[in-house]
Amino acid sequence: MVAAALEFPLGRPYVPAATLRRLRTFPPGATTLVSVGAQVRADQPIAELAGAGGAPLPVLAGMAGAVVGVAVGHGVAIEGTAAVLQGVVGIGGQVAGPLAMLARGESLAVVPIPRGAIILFPQQVPLMLLQRAAAAGAVGVVAPCASVRELEAFARADLSVLLDGLPTTAPPSPLSVLLTEGLGSAAMARSTYQLLAERLGDTVLLSGATEPRRNIRPEVLLSLPAGVAAAPIPLDCRLTEGARVAVATGPGRGARGEVLHVFARQQFTGPGVLAPAANIRLEDGSQVTLPLHALDRVE
Repeated sequence: MVAAALEFPLGRPYVPAATLRRLRTFPPGATTLVSVGAQVRADQPIAELAGAGGAPLPVLAGMAGAVVGVAVGHGVAIEGTAAVLQGVVGIGGQVAGPLAMLARGESLAVVPIPRGAIILFPQQVPLMLLQRAAAAGAVGVVAPCASVRELEAFARADLSVLLDGLPTTAPPSPLSVLLTEGLGSAAMARSTYQLLAERLGDTVLLSGATEPRRNIRPEVLLSLPAGVAAAPIPLDCRLTEGARVAVATGPGRGARGEVLHVFARQQFTGPGVLAPAANIRLEDGSQVTLPLHALDRVE
């Protein structure tokens, strides 16, 4: 059986290597610098946009690979191999920039924010940091979670309207945001933080687009060298014995463990809650019975 709570387009929230094609969109008025057949690096400018004073502003590819299509004035289609991290909730469009962390030990009110960067922030991201990052010229933030109220205040829109893909008069988000764990106060999974921290300084492609009804999830693409073996996608997301899973909802949210047994019949997993369920051994050694809809397969 497959968990029904969160469905990830590639089968799991993290895919170590997949061959993908993405349209790298441009802001209006950008001039394309590449043609079909060209090989591009993630940090390579593929378009230019006239900036203040006439100085050109580069539009980075964000993804390494081959240019397989050009839509003049709109974007470039790139095909390549990348590691893919998909989040639960995001806002904002597609951006590219080097992955960076803020200096430790400094107040968020004064810490320097690198212009053009995508900030890795491993804690609940506060409204003040989102506002400072946008004002300083950062292009994106990857964090585990955010308060609903503060994310709505930053986006200046009802979050349910944005996530349902409904028409809105809200201005485009000045910053793209990806939340790996979702809304609230959950911690970033240790494995997620480690894989991102290892890529600090690398140019990545971030999209905050989120529409659960259409199974569109925010994502970060981390380019891989040519020749890396790519896995066929989507990956197997069935919840079977031996599968590694993460708890996506409820009091144990964020915990990880292994499926020991999937019950053939529905089980009581809470007061009056009868649902398909599995017995899980968590990393601390304890065993719990959880509904399948509260689980995501991660390995």
